[in-house]
Amino acid sequence: MIQPSTIVYVTPQSPARGLTPYRSLVRHTSPAIEPVTLAEAKAHCRVDIDDDDAYIASLISAARQVVEDRLDQTLMETVWESRYDSFPIWELVLPRPPMAAANVTIIYRNEGGEQQTITSDAGDFQVDHRTTPGRIYPNYAAVWPAVRGDENSVTVRWTAGFSAANQTAPVSRHAVLLLIGHWYGTREPVTVGTTAQNAPVPLTFETLIAAASDGVYR
Repeated sequence: MIQPSTIVYVTPQSPARGLTPYRSLVRHTSPAIEPVTLAEAKAHCRVDIDDDDAYIASLISAARQVVEDRLDQTLMETVWESRYDSFPIWELVLPRPPMAAANVTIIYRNEGGEQQTITSDAGDFQVDHRTTPGRIYPNYAAVWPAVRGDENSVTVRWTAGFSAANQTAPVSRHAVLLLIGHWYGTREPVTVGTTAQNAPVPLTFETLIAAASDGVYR
């Protein structure tokens, strides 16, 4: 439990948009559903047979990850895990928005080298999932616990993304479909029997990515 201190924070300040630098970022739990269904992907690719269902399903996941990486966002509900060497002075700004209204778990190594766990559900710290990107910070008149400060002393686990496909932005979903269609119709980097390379992903994809972007929030 974070203990109160003599520090008192008074006037609220506008949140900074820069991320707290992390040592690593990994998916702890991948999405249970994708932003587009197999039926939607097959309709986009004009496929009416079932022979390629497994292949198209793999394209859906791959396309979603590419769009997420390009946007630096999370389309579908995913549990992320980031690691830090120490806590910041105040707010810890988390990557891959939008942050979901769910429990946040922090596992840290205290000064004695022992693993400790605190959670937002237990009221150990505050969470602001309404900002982009989301952030966590100590309770009023409190500070983060002291940590050993060596590599990866602090691990933060949180949920980001939407729980239903229809909650994601239409431009993001269409960008996923465009990639699926492009990959399904063009499976190799070079056309067989020619020396000319295939056309790149259409400019429409870049337009949709730009439209769906949150802008620079790092």
